[in-house]
Amino acid sequence: MTDPFYWHYHPNSDETFLELEGVLCIDLEDKTVELSPNQLITIPANVVHRTRPKYERSVNVTFERKGIETVKLDK
Repeated sequence: MTDPFYWHYHPNSDETFLELEGVLCIDLEDKTVELSPNQLITIPANVVHRTRPKYERSVNVTFERKGIETVKLDK
């Protein structure tokens, strides 16, 4: 990842991120969580969030339900 992803939520699935390289920032409505390599976090369904690299790039694996629905927000 080299650019921020847009603000969104998933009404039908949790979303889990495993950071492999760099630092992944996960912005929530009230705070930002930073994941370093080998750290994992699950964002529950219906939680508004966006992801972005802290520095030039971030490499992560995202686990989500097949057929996940993404609702894009204008923020």
